[in-house]
Amino acid sequence: MNAPTDTTPPRGFDRPPLPAPAQALAVPTMADAALPNGLRFAAAERRALPLVTAMLLVEAGSLLDPPGKAGLASLAFTLMGKGSQLPGRPARDAATLAIAAESLGGSLEIDTGARASRIAMTVPVNRLDEALALMAEVLRAPTFPAEELERSRAQSLDAIKLNLSDPGALAGLLARRLYWGDTPNGVVTTPASLQRIRREDLVAFHRVQVLRPERTTLVLAGDVDLAGTQALARKHFGDWKQNRMAAPPTPSVVPRPLAPPALLLDLPGAGQGAVVVVAPYAGFGNAPAQRAALRAGAVANAVLGGGYSSRINQEVRIKRGLSYGANSGIESLAGGGMLTAFAQTKNGSVGEVATLLRGEILKLAREDVPAPELAAREAVLVGDFGRGLETTAGLAGAVSEQLLRRRALADLQRVPEELLAVDATRLRAFAGEFWQADALRTVIVADLKAAGAELPAQFPGAWTIRAADLDLGSASLRKAGHR
Repeated sequence: MNAPTDTTPPRGFDRPPLPAPAQALAVPTMADAALPNGLRFAAAERRALPLVTAMLLVEAGSLLDPPGKAGLASLAFTLMGKGSQLPGRPARDAATLAIAAESLGGSLEIDTGARASRIAMTVPVNRLDEALALMAEVLRAPTFPAEELERSRAQSLDAIKLNLSDPGALAGLLARRLYWGDTPNGVVTTPASLQRIRREDLVAFHRVQVLRPERTTLVLAGDVDLAGTQALARKHFGDWKQNRMAAPPTPSVVPRPLAPPALLLDLPGAGQGAVVVVAPYAGFGNAPAQRAALRAGAVANAVLGGGYSSRINQEVRIKRGLSYGANSGIESLAGGGMLTAFAQTKNGSVGEVATLLRGEILKLAREDVPAPELAAREAVLVGDFGRGLETTAGLAGAVSEQLLRRRALADLQRVPEELLAVDATRLRAFAGEFWQADALRTVIVADLKAAGAELPAQFPGAWTIRAADLDLGSASLRKAGHR
């Protein structure tokens, strides 16, 4: 008969190991320069793997959408990957371009933001030359096929329809519209604005706004150096002549919030409600005071809603079980910025959740964050920054954002020390400057009948709008004739 097995765990087995000492953050070697035609190029070296992320940063985004045609920039860049034709070459359709990208071991990734748009691929270093040829073709020689325009328009319309029935997505759209107001950054793409866009609008946008080497930056991150990047930039973009047509500059947008302190949108039948609280945030800039404000703001956002142990998640989810999660995020443009705190909850709890989100934002302006909590959140930020630089795509993104903000690449070396230098006093001063009660805006999307009759009384002066009467393109957010 076998002796019984001792299953008693070793002493201390149930205790997690102590954290290892913090490792020094190594920021890769980076450098940038420009071609005679104005195109900038940058190299960020990460030699561990024979991979490279190639990114074309084009300073043309949604802030340049013409009046009444919101969504034009996004649609134009989407269609640039759906068809192209170089002089003397056969035309290539969407499928052919996708197959060409996949044959190189990657895929074309195209996205559009407020200030800029990006075309990117991650490929083995031995296919980089071919990948850049493909990206240059997509950027400089799109055909904007009519059938792809209609297909992309239909997909966008379906996405809008879905968002208008989703409390969380709809609350986010309304928060942007409410906070930025009638500025280019407050304009929301609607079915009406999409229907106004014609193929000639896309061609004109590309010709005037996109075909500009001086507004384009090539970033290579991975197994590359500056000399090799310069040679590739000259090969694929050196013959690109500057555009002689005048182009309007990207506007420096200052938030112009709409009148109401709160917006209650009635979405009958909604299974859940969504709450967004919006607060002012610092605009980006290169002055020391602006950089210090952005670092303090980043730490404040991390304390407030950055991760599971953040304050609003603690209050909303962990302590009260009102949501599966609550978080916050930040956005910064040259003329100002926006913080958003978000949670989804039961219809009957939207008022309580809104009070909790607002309370935690305002609390940061009244009380110092305890040292252990502050140190933990700063460590998270520094760790996230370091992990982002470990991938070629993350590294390329950090470099492109730095260049877009006209910051020296060497300044990336200082990010960890700048974050760790934010103390409780500086954080409280930032919150006191930006996060006062009268500057906050609250958006609630819910079945207001299920939310309770007392909800409107909680938000004096709020606009209450039925979903059927909503018009995101109107200054009043209501369809004509509906009050």
